[in-house]
Amino acid sequence: MVRGVEGSPWRSATESVCDAISRAIAEMGWSPPRPIAETIEEPPSPELGDIASTVPFELARTLKIPPAEISRKLADAIPCGGMISRISPAGGYLNFFLDPHGLSEITLSEIERLNDGYGRRKPRGEKVIIEHTSVNPTKPLHIGHGRNAVIGDTMARIMNALGHRTEIHNYIDDMGRQVAETLLAFKEIRKKPSAKFDHVLGLIYAQMHQLLGSNQDLEKRVEEMLRELERGGRLRREARRLSERCVRANLETTDRLGVTYDLLVWESDLAASGIVDEVMESLRKSGRLVEGSGESAGALVLRLRDMGLEDKILVRSDGTTVYTARDIAYQLWKFGRTRASPRVRSHSRRPDGRTTFTTSERGKISRRFGRAKIVINVVGAEQRFPQQVVSAALRGLGYEEESKNSLHLAYEHVWLPTGRFSGRKGTWVGFSVDDVLEEAVARARAAVEEHSPSSSQSFK
Repeated sequence: MVRGVEGSPWRSATESVCDAISRAIAEMGWSPPRPIAETIEEPPSPELGDIASTVPFELARTLKIPPAEISRKLADAIPCGGMISRISPAGGYLNFFLDPHGLSEITLSEIERLNDGYGRRKPRGEKVIIEHTSVNPTKPLHIGHGRNAVIGDTMARIMNALGHRTEIHNYIDDMGRQVAETLLAFKEIRKKPSAKFDHVLGLIYAQMHQLLGSNQDLEKRVEEMLRELERGGRLRREARRLSERCVRANLETTDRLGVTYDLLVWESDLAASGIVDEVMESLRKSGRLVEGSGESAGALVLRLRDMGLEDKILVRSDGTTVYTARDIAYQLWKFGRTRASPRVRSHSRRPDGRTTFTTSERGKISRRFGRAKIVINVVGAEQRFPQQVVSAALRGLGYEEESKNSLHLAYEHVWLPTGRFSGRKGTWVGFSVDDVLEEAVARARAAVEEHSPSSSQSFK
C-alpha cells in the first residue's frame, strides 16, 4: 500500500475508517476530544490489523470509562462492509482489517486514473545524489554494468516519485591503472579492430594486459604513466581525450537503455580541483591520517581500528593516492562539505531532451551540483569495505549526519558459466550490453515474424 500519498488507496481506506468511527461515536452521544484522523496509526504487525485507532484512550479521559470497554463498544457499533472486513478491539486500541478485494479495486482504479502519477509524493525539497554505472573508460558496458545502470536508474525514479530532487552522477576513473594500460595499448598496438570505439579499447586493453605479463619494460612504462597521470600535464590530457571518446560510446549504449545522467564526474578533475589535497589535509589535522610504520612505512594511513574497521592506506609511499582517498573527497563534495569544487560545463544532450553536464577544467564553478542531503552509491558488494571506509572517514571528520546518510546500494556480480567477467581477459566479448540489446531486437523481430507475418516491414 502507498501510504501518505494524496489519492492513494491508503488515504481512501483511512478516510473510510475515520468516517465509521465518527458515526459510531456520534450514535453513542460521545464527543471526541480531537479529530479522529489524528488517532490513526499503523499496527506494529499485520496480525494486529491494517489500521489502528487510539480513540478509546482519548475518550476514556473525558468519559471516565476504561479504554478497553470503550474499544469493545465501538467495535460492536461499527458495521463491517465496504473497505472494512473485520474489527478487533485490543485493550484501548481499535484495530481494523481491510477487505483485500475492496482495496484491490480502489488500487487498480487509482492506477488507471493517475497513470504515471500513481504513488507520487509532493516535492520535499531534499536532494538525493545517486551515483551509478561508473565504468572505467577502457571498455564497453557488459551485462553486469548494464544491471548496475538499471538498478541506479530505477532508484533515481523511485526517489523522484517520493518527492526528492535527484542528481544522477556517473563517476569516471580516468587516472587508474586500467587507463594507463589502455593508453599504452592505443599507442603501441598498430593493428586495431574495426568496431564501436569502446569495443576497440576493450579488445586492445585485453591484448596489452597479456603482453604485460611477459614484458618488464612495458610494465615499467605503465608504472611511470600512472605517476604522470596523478601529476597532471600532457599525459593526463591525452588520457582524457581517449577516455572521452570511450565515454561517448558508452553513452550511446545507456541512451538505448533509457538511462540518463545529470553529471559526469571525472576523477582527474577532482584531483585538479584541489578537493583531494584539501580532504587529505583535513584528515591529517584531525589526527586520523598518520604516518605508517612497518609494511606501511612511508605511506599515510587512515586510523580506523577504534571504529571497528581495519586501518587503510590512503597515500602510498611514492606520494600517489589510492582510489579510496579520492572517493572520500568526492563523497564530501557531494554533501557540499569541501571548499574546493570542480568546474562544470555542459556535455551532451540525451534522447529525452535532458542535458548531461560534465566536470571540466574548461568549465565554471557551479553551486548547482552537490550539496545533497542523502548520497546513494550503487556499487558491487565487493566494495563494501571501501564504502565503509568512506563513511567512517566522514564520521572521523565530525560529519555524523553525512556519514549516516551515505548509503551503499550493493549487489552481487553477474557471473558467466566460466567465472567472473574480466576486462583484462576480454571475457565480456559477446556479453556486452550492446550485444544484449541487439539480441533482444533480433528476438523481438523474430517473434513478430512468427506471430504476425503480415505486419509491415517498418513495424518489424
